[in-house]
Amino acid sequence: MRILISLARFGLGGSETYSATVAEELERLGHQVALHAEEASPEGRDMVVSRGLRLCLGEPPAPLEVDAVIAQDAAAAYELASRRPAPRQVFVIHGFAGFEHPPNGMRPHPPVVVLNDRVGRRAAALSAQPEVVRLRQPIDTERFRPRGGCRRRARRVLILSNYLHGGRLRTIERACESLGLELVRRGAASTRTIEPQAALADSDIVVGYGRSLLEGMAMGRAAYVWDHAGGDGWVTPETYPTLEADGFSGGATDAVIDADRLREDFADYRPELGEVGYDLVRNHHSATEHAEALVDLLGDAPSPSGDDNHLETLGLLVRAETRALIRADRLESELRRTSGEREAERARAESVERQLRKLREVERARAEGVERHLHTVLRSRSWRLTAPLRNLGARLRQR
Repeated sequence: MRILISLARFGLGGSETYSATVAEELERLGHQVALHAEEASPEGRDMVVSRGLRLCLGEPPAPLEVDAVIAQDAAAAYELASRRPAPRQVFVIHGFAGFEHPPNGMRPHPPVVVLNDRVGRRAAALSAQPEVVRLRQPIDTERFRPRGGCRRRARRVLILSNYLHGGRLRTIERACESLGLELVRRGAASTRTIEPQAALADSDIVVGYGRSLLEGMAMGRAAYVWDHAGGDGWVTPETYPTLEADGFSGGATDAVIDADRLREDFADYRPELGEVGYDLVRNHHSATEHAEALVDLLGDAPSPSGDDNHLETLGLLVRAETRALIRADRLESELRRTSGEREAERARAESVERQLRKLREVERARAEGVERHLHTVLRSRSWRLTAPLRNLGARLRQR
């Protein structure tokens, strides 16, 4: 099959990594695959090039060049459905943003793939009542695999996240500092990387949510669910079913994780946490099996039908909403970055002010000491006895 994998924007995040992983697996099965997005970031383009994949930007390819579509944004789904012949479609939901919702106005409705139960409940509640297919996050265990064993004692914590910042970041910084752990960051707020394997291999504990944790587990590293939306702690064989059903989003339990809890949990690090994490990914998150399931779905999926103008108009409306949401996300990121810079400047200014206060206190104490010493000397008996000699010397110098 000639398969098009479409998403709104190709940046460097979970949905993009998912798309690239699925594209590679489908190509290994002998299918012709192309990625499509309206726009792409430099990092997103680099990732596509590094994996030898094809990325189409702007308008989707002509229907005659596509047999089936794995859509991840409603705008492209509507646009491709409005053309004739319309290719078969499967829609994959990653989150709750408006453009990530499946195209409810399309008939027949494409089957909807969800990667955790939390999103599955949302899909099942949609008014269109689509067929919901539950699959698991696919991880390429050839690209992400252990590089050496786990350290007996943790030395380095890696934050692999695009969203952890502000107060939560300072919380984990305090916890790591108190335990003498080195803290390393990779993601939008720090150092972006299309190949996080080296950073993962050098770490002992991976902190984040979603796919980032599974990639860390695949490399045999202890995984800790904690990010901008909350946390659930260590991924273990006991906690895995609950945390996986929630998509490792940090909301599977009622846990409230503060600096004390982080410090206690990191102090309880055990190397076997990484070993069992690798086993869990290998047993439950095969990218090959995921791609095979998608091929089965695409083979049975119906071709969309309906009024072409109606579908095209819906696609334009959703695309306009998508652009607005992307612009809003960029502005929010810019504001967050500016706020972080101001906070850093404020912290530096406060540090300088504290140093100046300490210097003033030291100088004041030194001046007071000198004054006390001088006062002691002036009141001493020797000073009074030698006063005539000093007066004589002063008169002689004047002459």
